[in-house]
Amino acid sequence: MKIFEFLSVSEAFPNPVLTIGNYDGIHLGHKKIIEKVKERARAISGTSMLMTFEPHPLCVLKPGKNIGLITPLHVKKRLIEETGIDALCIVPFNDEFRQITADSFVKDILIGKLGIKGLIVGYDFRFGKEGLGNAHLLTYYAEQYGFFFEVVRAITLNGEKVGSNRIRKMIKDGQVEKARKHLERPFMIEGVVVKGANRGKDIGFPTINLETDFELIPKTGVYISEVGLEGKRFPSVTNIGYNPTFDNGRTLSIETYILNFSEDLYDKRISLYFYERIRDEIRFHSVNDLKNRIGMDVEMAREHFGLDSEKKTKEDENKI
Repeated sequence: MKIFEFLSVSEAFPNPVLTIGNYDGIHLGHKKIIEKVKERARAISGTSMLMTFEPHPLCVLKPGKNIGLITPLHVKKRLIEETGIDALCIVPFNDEFRQITADSFVKDILIGKLGIKGLIVGYDFRFGKEGLGNAHLLTYYAEQYGFFFEVVRAITLNGEKVGSNRIRKMIKDGQVEKARKHLERPFMIEGVVVKGANRGKDIGFPTINLETDFELIPKTGVYISEVGLEGKRFPSVTNIGYNPTFDNGRTLSIETYILNFSEDLYDKRISLYFYERIRDEIRFHSVNDLKNRIGMDVEMAREHFGLDSEKKTKEDENKI
């Protein structure tokens, strides 16, 4: 996949078929549009292209608003490349760009710079100054400038529309299992392992502490998760919260116990994948109560990943 920081497209592409959008999450609906783009491009021996924006337009249109991106730019690039698209244009969305009218956007950019032969967008796509451009106008522009135009209807899953805003809300509400179905992959954050209070080691469940700059963090609670490290994934249990049993105050922490793992990960960058929310974060009456509950959480994770339970493994060892 070729990547261009717009407007620096330095080469002509044969018969470009383009889609445009924020593409935050690269979810089921996005993938359907991308597949149509690739299919139509193949039919005319053309180039499949995707145009997206950085930062998210709402960061400029509504300064100070925390969007809570599902996929920061470096993750979005990787996921788009995995779809097999030929070229990616990343448009700097700024005050200057937002003033471009719908007519100029089509005439000067889509036709003048890219020379598109086709355009495929989602049902809610709007463009141009003040968002005045829509599917009705694009139908007119397609006839005027001689490119084909197609709108892809909303994708639904179990009767619910698939969309980035809905997925963000699912994650904020802790519904990571539902979000995983809409994304067709687990929701993921990345960060660096930092030193914590080392309480986990004292109670028999040593944890790693993740420091992340990702905007979107799941609701506080305990999750079945996986840790991604150097191309491998390791089953784990993650607690997001404030450690009420130890009166940790209002400092949010992301702590993960990795099953059957003992390597030192300090200062290493890892990925954390969320599969299922087990429970709320709870204030326990004693450290022993907390330890017993963590043991139950770990057993649930073992069952989720199809691993032998720790209890069963120890019983088998005693029989040998």
